[in-house]
Amino acid sequence: MKWTTAVSKLAEVAAGCEHARTLPAGLVGFQAEEAWVFGSLLGPRREQVDDLTGVGVALAVDLPESDCALFTRPPAGEHWLNAAGLAKLPVRLLFRSGRAPVWNHVVERPVRFWSHADGLDHEVLLQLRSGDGEALRPEAPAPGELRERLDRDLAASLAALARTTRAYDEKRWSPGSPKKRGDALCDAALGYVDLRAARDSLGG
Repeated sequence: MKWTTAVSKLAEVAAGCEHARTLPAGLVGFQAEEAWVFGSLLGPRREQVDDLTGVGVALAVDLPESDCALFTRPPAGEHWLNAAGLAKLPVRLLFRSGRAPVWNHVVERPVRFWSHADGLDHEVLLQLRSGDGEALRPEAPAPGELRERLDRDLAASLAALARTTRAYDEKRWSPGSPKKRGDALCDAALGYVDLRAARDSLGG
């Protein structure tokens, strides 16, 4: 998609988050508190970005870290995406706990563009459109800080992998399609493998 189109998707994410907050708690299950952009939109402007991975967004939600392991969806995640109107939006959307730092080795030096408290940050979107996102990014974490962050992410990821493995095994022969359970297990495994590799690369 075009660069300007990709940046406009961030405004759509913000609108979806705001809309979800108007719905009954029983329908959405949880709420987004902040939205952070990461990835290629924080780099220099170019004509096109990848349709599937070009727009990276980390949503900080009001759930514990154990419910927001890397690459997984929290309980009621699908319901929330549908209610917010974001299920089919071409955005690489990662759920992150609002009770911990949003960043890690994937969500690298992200920039907040929306929060429930302050709304959409139009200045951030203007700077991204011009290709000056790098100037908005925080400093890279020190190696020790990154190791600590990945250790916490790994703990949440391992718990998610154990939980989804049990769920898949317990219901393996139950009636109905096992696709959702299989997808959840795959997502948890991918997150753990990715985190394990990143943590091992740091040593210590």
